[in-house]
Amino acid sequence: MGQDLIRVLINKLVPRKRHVKCDEAKPSCLNCMKWRGYCDGYVDAMSSSSHSKTPPSPASIHKANSSAKLIHTKKAPLILEEPSVNTNYFANAEQRSYFDEWSKLSINFLSGGLGDTRLWTVTMPQITLHEQTLRYGAMAVGALRKACETDRGTVSPGGDLTNTNTNKHYLNAIVYYCEALRMQSKAKPTREGLRTAMLSSLLFICFESQRGNMPAALKHVIHGFSMLNELAACTSRAPDLVSIAPAPPALVEEILDCYKPIELQSRSYTASYTKFFSPPKPQASASSRPPGLPSTSPTATPTASSPPSQPGSPWQGAPPTGKSSPTALPSPQSQGSPSTASEQQPSVQLPRAPPQRPPHIAPFSRNSPYFRPKLTNITKLEDLPPAFGSLGEAHGYWSLVQRHMVQWVPVLAATTARLALNKVVNLDDLDKKLSSVKENPVMTKFVGESRYWIQRWSQAFDPLLKKYTANRHKDMNPYLHAINLRIEFLILFVYTSLPRFSSLETAEALTPQYHEITLIAETLISNRPNCGFAMDSGWTWPLFVASFSCRDHKVKDNAIRILQQYPIRNALRDSRVFGAIALKNRDVELAIAAEGQTREERWLLLRRRDLVFEDLGTNVIYRSAQKNQATGQWELVEEIAPFMVEADGLLDWHRQPISESLSALSGFC
Repeated sequence: MGQDLIRVLINKLVPRKRHVKCDEAKPSCLNCMKWRGYCDGYVDAMSSSSHSKTPPSPASIHKANSSAKLIHTKKAPLILEEPSVNTNYFANAEQRSYFDEWSKLSINFLSGGLGDTRLWTVTMPQITLHEQTLRYGAMAVGALRKACETDRGTVSPGGDLTNTNTNKHYLNAIVYYCEALRMQSKAKPTREGLRTAMLSSLLFICFESQRGNMPAALKHVIHGFSMLNELAACTSRAPDLVSIAPAPPALVEEILDCYKPIELQSRSYTASYTKFFSPPKPQASASSRPPGLPSTSPTATPTASSPPSQPGSPWQGAPPTGKSSPTALPSPQSQGSPSTASEQQPSVQLPRAPPQRPPHIAPFSRNSPYFRPKLTNITKLEDLPPAFGSLGEAHGYWSLVQRHMVQWVPVLAATTARLALNKVVNLDDLDKKLSSVKENPVMTKFVGESRYWIQRWSQAFDPLLKKYTANRHKDMNPYLHAINLRIEFLILFVYTSLPRFSSLETAEALTPQYHEITLIAETLISNRPNCGFAMDSGWTWPLFVASFSCRDHKVKDNAIRILQQYPIRNALRDSRVFGAIALKNRDVELAIAAEGQTREERWLLLRRRDLVFEDLGTNVIYRSAQKNQATGQWELVEEIAPFMVEADGLLDWHRQPISESLSALSGFC
């Protein structure tokens, strides 16, 4: 009777809710998995049926026992027991335990605790169970979590591993990860395969980020971005982005929401992308061109391919010399390490057909798919209301503000690069170059337009923020979402002030914003679930900006304290590394202050500071002004350290000659 009731509830109630016929497959309806990526019908049906049941009374139990009859048979009947492991999905109990570990991580922690997306909390745990490629990727992440467990049962924030050669879980993680890569490389380019490819990229980024392998994680980032950019804006196949699942584009929206924080974080590694993924191509002269090789017109695609370290190699094309032709799309791990890119000697290759754009992270533009508002009626900033009626409306218009601002990122990077501050020797020349930025008409337009829209958004958001602040003791969750939007506003307010290109008075006037950033960040961090790893944007970067740029030492020290007290790795950002960089910067500031210059002279020297993430995030470069005790002159010094915190919580810095690498700060700090 109980099973009949569940079936009736499933077939009658669930289709009315979803308009999808249930096929009664266990543990999830396959129709739901195909159309939406997740199934919630059994939860509703089981919960409703369980609530309708009443426990049997002792009298009924006694009556049933008294009426029972003993049946004697010559042979005991065969009793079928349900196995403890679903053998359709898992080979043994250990694989199941890895998958359970992954599910716990995905449901409770990966979204960061504030995300509204169902991708991590609902869709991924279910769809990874049914898709074999995704299931192996999920088991790899789960095995890696178990490998990182300490004796106290917790997981280290950076995913640090010891004794990997004898760690069974770590070895299993590598095996499952390689198997997932192999399956994905052999996948056929179908609509369902496209969805699996984008979701597997997220899983691979999660695995390599947690493992601390930044180059491999960034290669997977480029794989995912190249698919999204090609589908969303770059080719005529843009409708395929929405049709990767037959349902409305809710799943696509959730995928974009998960890629967005990784997109923003990856911009810090622009210098590495320029060096390794877009190297200058040698121009072959007519005399050195081999016979029979056609000339290349200026508008034609270069015949030379990207170096072997470049991820996302195209499906077609001649293989490198001396290697066999691959049978499918190479995975990022199947290609050379970043250090080999500069060692590759240019060689003449035959032209490819058809010509293809080398995969990379496309520049920000108005067509960037990562800043689409969820509400379809929010399409223009000009429609921004005087006051927002809900957090959803505020978030939708904030996405438009971000989309408006990110189109200026390449302009800011190019403006900073043209200054060539790493080649300036005279401090007077340095002052003139820094001051000339705000006189640039393009920068003036950027500051004016950006400040106008973020101020209008802030005015419309303030009543809503005050409302949720007053009710935070009754309902904390809306308040946390509201202040999360507030901290994003504050960091963009700092950016548009261009403190590096401004006077000391302008930099000091930003102290209230830095102070509010530290207060909000600690509130958000202390109220979120934290296992040491998440795939959201987190608040490491706002805290680092406050610790690096604020002129108030108390606020600066408080930001450093928060970075050290709440260690976490948010995808590509490790708070422990940024905290160690902040400590290095504080020591440099104290050394400059000890020389006894005026406040304005000290500020000019501090504006020489630069931060670069080199070699695909494996190294950190810090530039600063230091006084040569022999000559008494201030010189620009460059120091480099591995992207790994030592036992004392510091980075291992070594001095090196000034390089040509571009700053990750773009003049904001």
